[in-house]
Amino acid sequence: MINPPPMSMPRPPRRPADPEAPVVSPSLRTQFSDLRATLRLVWSSSPGHTTALLLLSLLSAFLPAASLYATKLLIDAVGQATTGRLAAAGGYPHLVQLLAFQVGVGALLAVLGSFQNTSRELLGDRLQNAITLRILNKAIGLEVEKFEDSQTYDALQNAYQEVGVRPLGVLTQLIALLQAVITLVSIGALMARLGPLVLPLVLLAGIPGVIIQNKFGTESYRMLRRRTQDARVQNYLGSVLTSDSLVKEVRLFHFEPYLIGRWQEYYLRFRAQLVPLVRRRNGWTLAASLLSAVLVGLATLGVLARAARGEITVGDFSLFALGISQVQGQFSSLLTGVSGIYQNLLYIRNLFEFLELPARDLDAGEEWAGPIETIEFQDVGFRYPLTTRDVLKGLSFTVRRGQALALVGENGAGKTTAIKLLTRLFQPSSGRILLNGQDAARFSARSVQAEMSIIFQDFGQYQMSARDNVVLGHVAQAEPEAEGEGGAEVERAAERSGAAEFVEGLPQGYDTMLGRMFSGGRQLSGGQWQKVALARLYYRKASVLVFDEPTAALDAAAEFETVSRLREQAGERITVIISHRFSTVRLADKIVVLDDGRVAESGSHAELLALNGRYATLFRLQASGYGD
Repeated sequence: MINPPPMSMPRPPRRPADPEAPVVSPSLRTQFSDLRATLRLVWSSSPGHTTALLLLSLLSAFLPAASLYATKLLIDAVGQATTGRLAAAGGYPHLVQLLAFQVGVGALLAVLGSFQNTSRELLGDRLQNAITLRILNKAIGLEVEKFEDSQTYDALQNAYQEVGVRPLGVLTQLIALLQAVITLVSIGALMARLGPLVLPLVLLAGIPGVIIQNKFGTESYRMLRRRTQDARVQNYLGSVLTSDSLVKEVRLFHFEPYLIGRWQEYYLRFRAQLVPLVRRRNGWTLAASLLSAVLVGLATLGVLARAARGEITVGDFSLFALGISQVQGQFSSLLTGVSGIYQNLLYIRNLFEFLELPARDLDAGEEWAGPIETIEFQDVGFRYPLTTRDVLKGLSFTVRRGQALALVGENGAGKTTAIKLLTRLFQPSSGRILLNGQDAARFSARSVQAEMSIIFQDFGQYQMSARDNVVLGHVAQAEPEAEGEGGAEVERAAERSGAAEFVEGLPQGYDTMLGRMFSGGRQLSGGQWQKVALARLYYRKASVLVFDEPTAALDAAAEFETVSRLREQAGERITVIISHRFSTVRLADKIVVLDDGRVAESGSHAELLALNGRYATLFRLQASGYGD
């Protein structure tokens, strides 16, 4: 099974209001739809391996009956030999022919089985790759706000859990159904002459076990489905205890016992559901096994009665003895195939639920071309889905080419949300955002984002080489530089951000792996990581630069150096800055002060100080922290 791709450490999700709420099974129509979709998915991943697996399996279905019949003939012939009657039937050569027939059937069964396993394994690999790609492509198409909802993480985790075996399991179980029918009919025809009740009794003996397996398989699915969020919380707690970035704080505050205690609580909650389920399942399985033994005993009693009357041969009895396991196995395969397909479809519904999440086509709309000259927010409002609080309320401002705009306000004022709207990660709930006087909603998000470069406060620390960390800002631009020692543009971007001074001193320079996840990686300080992120921003040729707390991880000297570079690099581009540090904010031509999602004040630094309002109060509070 493939594990979900590593994500930045998520917040522990909220528990659902009713974690014990029943899981509703999908309708019959939905299950048939999922079955068709699953088979299409399997076929599209590898038509050749799918066809080979089907044909080989159907050929193999006839061989168990042939093997049983060969054994019966050989035993009868041996019986004749012991009584001196073999000469009339062909003598010793006849025994050799029957043995060759039996061995040949067994060899053919082994050959077909080997090819089946090869086709199944290769098909499984192709299918796993195809499904993983679909999940990843779906994930990159989801709205950004979806990833701020714990249900999205639940759906993603459930989808990844079904990558490996479920879709292939549906196909193999369908094939097993066809195999079982063919094998049962062929073996049943051989056993029918042993008595009218023999085959029905043997078939009935397999039914109780299948019923129990189906009942408790469904219960297990529902229990695991209810536990999805608990499992994520438990995994999160475990990741906190093993995180390289959190280990210092965990050790210093010594809350390992608390985290382990919480981790154990989730396990005990799961254990409390698992124990009664296992006990009931094993109790019913025992009862089913006993009933099956009684039914097989009755069938055997009937065959023994016919043997006592001389109505069947020794070979016939061997056919019955060997055929019992074959018939029960195939009949169980028939019944468990149906229930197994049902259970697999329950789990596969998790995959399809994720793939059915509404996605946003980032390429939908007109293609934006050329630099962005002006950005205007017109009475913009925003509310997160499934919430009642407006994060932004009537936000209006304008910034033009060559200007720097700063957004200021306390935490929760709506600054970062405004940036997400500006960069087309979110869509406004009300109002409009105009780019060069045109409604941004007309244009594809991807083409507008191509003109923007941004560093977020929670910027990415990618466990890749230093060069890769920079060129991720514009991957297409990096292709011509692939053979260079870091590339001239990469080096220029690193120089602008201040990252070059330490990257060039790394063991392999720009080819050095960053972070501790992989062998040979070098961990950077928070300020160094931020300079690498700034290099990524500068590497992208964009007409709009967005800085969300660009100096948060820097010391005073590095902050002064970075702010100076910001002034130099802004040039004729639009610059938007979010910062709590007024030494950074002061470089802006226009400052917008947000309070509870609204514009409280706007103007230059000098104008806002003269206004003696909210901005002036915040500025003096921060300035006083540097005084005596």
